Amino acid sequence: MSSVTIVGLGATGSVLATLVARMPGISNMVVVDPDRYNESNLATQNINDSALGRLKAEVQAEQINAINPQIKVSAFCDSVENVPLRQLRSSIFVSCVDNRNARQSINRIAWRWGKPWLDVAIDAPSLVRLNAYNPAGSNPCIECSWDQKSYDLLDQTYPCNPAHQSFPATNASAELGAIAASLQAAELRKLINDDSNTATLVGAQLMLDTATYQKHLVHFEVNENCRFDHQRWSVSQSRLEPRTNTLADLFDLLDTYTDPAISLEGHSFSTHLDCTGCDKRRCTGLSLYRRLSETARTCSCDSPMFATGLFSFESISRSDLSPSNLHLKLADLAFREGDVITVNEASGERHHIEIGTFQHYE
Repeated sequence: MSSVTIVGLGATGSVLATLVARMPGISNMVVVDPDRYNESNLATQNINDSALGRLKAEVQAEQINAINPQIKVSAFCDSVENVPLRQLRSSIFVSCVDNRNARQSINRIAWRWGKPWLDVAIDAPSLVRLNAYNPAGSNPCIECSWDQKSYDLLDQTYPCNPAHQSFPATNASAELGAIAASLQAAELRKLINDDSNTATLVGAQLMLDTATYQKHLVHFEVNENCRFDHQRWSVSQSRLEPRTNTLADLFDLLDTYTDPAISLEGHSFSTHLDCTGCDKRRCTGLSLYRRLSETARTCSCDSPMFATGLFSFESISRSDLSPSNLHLKLADLAFREGDVITVNEASGERHHIEIGTFQHYE
């Protein structure tokens, strides 16, 4: 039996969710999307009026269970970067997202657990692109093909609908999203059924122009200078609970390591935020910046606020912290049950520790 995580539940993901729900051999599904459905989505996404105003992940979880009540569905109404790593441990990942940042995060998560993932993009009026990746042998990751421009564009998004967005919408039709979803579903079925991957698209990209039915297939190679380390993690478990244990408890647990500093991959710590539209600075206390609420990351002038310069930290050590910081609960910093903390020793050694209720993994 297989577990599948779908990230992004718009024009492609909303169709894909129902296709996967009908596949034999699927026991668990995870659906991830922070957004809500609105009226403009009715023309392009697999929903009806009853979904309007509701969270996409919750709507799709209900639709999956209506199709196949035997599937265990977990819905995360958040960005994939914020989903605790434990929750994504057993999945094949399917990406239907509209930005490079999310793709980079999915790539990282898939490699850490050693799980395959599929990525699709659509470009109106007729283009569909499908990539497949598998963290095995000498297979390339998504970042192997990225140049500096790709990293410069990490924060750009290309939403299905243009309202209230800074970047251009894809303006993709419903049928283009459905074609993309069908291609992903066909490739997913191969990954589930073919352990050797000889029949899959792994390490390659399929570009299909639905206007002419011309296709173009490109194969990629591992880039020795890739910025991503391609490492699969070995994760140990702790019994630390975010709501009851403190930073001091965590560092006490790490006492056998040499000058340990902790980090959470894909996140940074911050103490203050600066407004991009005015000179206002806001004190947030020590926290994981990306997990602050939208309200906390928005200035009174309605401009976004970011952690910058001296107020942003990739990692923290005991010596960096005041006594009041050390007495903070892990949850006060926005750590969640199932997060995997990286412990960086002074020697360069790294260790990965899961926090939360102890789980038995096969």
